[in-house]
Amino acid sequence: MKKLLLSASVLLLATGAFAQTKMTGETSRFGIKAGVNLSKFHAGGDDAAANAFNDNAKNNVGFNVTAFGDFGVGNNFFIQPGVSLQNKGNKFESTGTSTIGNNTITTTSSVKTNLMAIEVPINAVFRIPTGDAGAVQISAGPYIGFNISGKDKGENVVTTVNNSNNNSTTVTSSNDRDLSFGSANDKNYNSTEFGANFGLSYRTNSGFLVGANYGLGLTDLTPKDRQANSNKLTNRVLGFSVGYSF
Repeated sequence: MKKLLLSASVLLLATGAFAQTKMTGETSRFGIKAGVNLSKFHAGGDDAAANAFNDNAKNNVGFNVTAFGDFGVGNNFFIQPGVSLQNKGNKFESTGTSTIGNNTITTTSSVKTNLMAIEVPINAVFRIPTGDAGAVQISAGPYIGFNISGKDKGENVVTTVNNSNNNSTTVTSSNDRDLSFGSANDKNYNSTEFGANFGLSYRTNSGFLVGANYGLGLTDLTPKDRQANSNKLTNRVLGFSVGYSF
């Protein structure tokens, strides 16, 4: 009996794997994936301010959670809409030194920005089967994002060194604030964003998947009433995720 059950299980698994080696226009499935984001802001333009910002912008570590559906429109080609919770943001670090009399003053400033957004991506996905094991999936498409909450965590460290006796003092201060969204001049960031996704993943025929995605923000995060020139502040997000679809 045990051998019979084992043989039946192997046969069912093999049949299921064979059935999934090709996706047709009638195939549909649903899934969920989650992972880690490495995100930062990018200042557009070629002026000194934009270059200085980009030089000091660092990756902020966040997370992503996405529910999605796969709807076949042809052999190994499907449309993948989804709803995603994306933790984006930026880390900005700068250091300045000045000398006043016998004192050398070094100021190190850092601001960590966390943005929480709900995104709606619609990706076109091309599937390249790799036999009975699974398939490589290449995707691209637009997304719209809605910023729903955020926070800045700032810290200043001022170190003063007396060059006469080499004594030093350090003063640390912090400044946290909640962020607001909209188009008015008193808002911190725009409430909506448009961009493009580019992804590469591998899905096994049992449903497990692992992949990477790059989100390229195309619209200005600066509120409309504060946009003084053609320079734009946009999102850049590199995400890694694992998931399952059925």
